[in-house]
Amino acid sequence: MFKHKKNNILKPSRLIFLIVLLASNTFAWFIYATKIDNSIEVHVKAWNVVFEAGDSTVSNIVNLTVDDLYPGMQDYEYQIKAYNRSEVPATLSYQLLEARVFDTEYITVEGRIPRNEEALETDLTSVELMNKLANDYPFSITISISSNTIALGNGEETYTLNVVWPYESGNDELDTSYGINAASYRTAHPTSSCIALKIKIIITQNLDNSEENPNQEP
Repeated sequence: MFKHKKNNILKPSRLIFLIVLLASNTFAWFIYATKIDNSIEVHVKAWNVVFEAGDSTVSNIVNLTVDDLYPGMQDYEYQIKAYNRSEVPATLSYQLLEARVFDTEYITVEGRIPRNEEALETDLTSVELMNKLANDYPFSITISISSNTIALGNGEETYTLNVVWPYESGNDELDTSYGINAASYRTAHPTSSCIALKIKIIITQNLDNSEENPNQEP
């Protein structure tokens, strides 16, 4: 009786299948290894910005108040320093969210957002309200920034709030009217400020103008 020997020779179809499978696994490993190598080489640039008022660190939401307001008052100034200790330059701006002048209150379109409220048709934008505070009263309330860009590394810029009410603004009627309002308000609200502002300080990375830090070793 003859025994049949098993045929150990791979059929061509199986051989082709093994070659394709091996090539696919090798290609997948190559792609995976490439992705791993690339991710290791990525450098995330540091982002560190600090706001200071006097000797205190402040957040990006700042509440500013002015206690006294009257014709001929000493010019009021308040400064907030912005320090950029990052590896990228930045752009500075701000939004006026809320304001109160005596007992008149304003909420801007931008100010409605953190309150989860719909803007009213009568609401002003931040820019519009700042323009009103600067021009529609006998006194002027302004906010300025020393520069809209702040350098990387040790960059420093300043936000400045100014309130100015000269003894004669050029409009005697407004001076008299608001002078009386100021005195009446202080009498009725001796512990309240005459002006209150809620401001959002905005600083964003300026990657388009990114440059090498001159103090950083290569």
